[in-house]
Amino acid sequence: MKLKFVFGCFFSFLLCNEALAVDAGLRYIQTRGLVRCGTDLSSKAYAYKDENGYWRGIDATLCRVLAVAVLGDKDKIEMVNIPSNQVSKSLATNKIDIMLGGTPYSASNEIQSQAAPIDVVYYDKQMFLGRNADKATSMEDYRGETVCVVNNSDDQYNLSEYNTRYNLDFKILQFANSQRAKEAFLLKRCSLLSGNALFLNNVLDTVSSKDETTQILPEVVSIKPVYAFAAKENYTWRVSAKWILNALKLAENIGISSNNVDIFIGIKDPSSKNLLGIDEKLWSKFKVRDPKWLRTALKEFGNYGEIYEKNLGKESPFKLEREQNKLMKDGGMIIPQPFL
Repeated sequence: MKLKFVFGCFFSFLLCNEALAVDAGLRYIQTRGLVRCGTDLSSKAYAYKDENGYWRGIDATLCRVLAVAVLGDKDKIEMVNIPSNQVSKSLATNKIDIMLGGTPYSASNEIQSQAAPIDVVYYDKQMFLGRNADKATSMEDYRGETVCVVNNSDDQYNLSEYNTRYNLDFKILQFANSQRAKEAFLLKRCSLLSGNALFLNNVLDTVSSKDETTQILPEVVSIKPVYAFAAKENYTWRVSAKWILNALKLAENIGISSNNVDIFIGIKDPSSKNLLGIDEKLWSKFKVRDPKWLRTALKEFGNYGEIYEKNLGKESPFKLEREQNKLMKDGGMIIPQPFL
């Protein structure tokens, strides 16, 4: 009997430790009082500090939304520069809580990496930034030219496949990260730079204003989903973050925005009641600070569409069309899930 009692206690101890392990990510955040978001800080494409030291950009905005939800304060964030080849280690060691973009998602990464995808935050396009674009009428005009790209990335794979498919005989120069690839292009080591359109737009801003011949070419190599990632073992945090980000999309889908959140009435369906915290039970299970957190976030940042336009779209320096980043009902690829 004594042995059974000891074994039972030991088994309960293991179960308790396992439960604590899956909750570790969210507990660390709430104990620390800070959400640490990984991003690429080598350019202003994803996150940057303005003249007043305030973090701006698509990744910073999404990080602030997460901070509102789990901490009740949009300023409780830290943006951390994480190269794509350090994402898994940075998540596994709790250097960051979430990685916003910048990480390829493939079968190999699924097996080997400690990073697990949370959700698609937006879709980008892999394109080319090219020199002497004013003289080019097609990609044939770049046959045999040198292309800079990040090594061991989906960009490299897509570029190699594109090069083979169209028999363009590109000479591919590979670099450890996007900063190195950018520097090589600016030093004219290559005629083309291939990467995400958002990144290329930012690189273009650093090109001399006198150089009007360097342009982003219209050719699209690939449509690329950009994911948010969390550590595989931090199950509770990973699931909570997924539904927090989904809430922004769902709000747009049902017509709630920064302009009408205070007067949005006539809510009858369970999903909308859960979403806005009218029925508090579901958000409470996700351990957010306040079940009505979305109202605060919408007033400050807007829904998914508003956040996109301010940071990437027509209200931003990038002026990127929404295209695939429209809701599915509007012809895009963004699919909100009901909150039930």
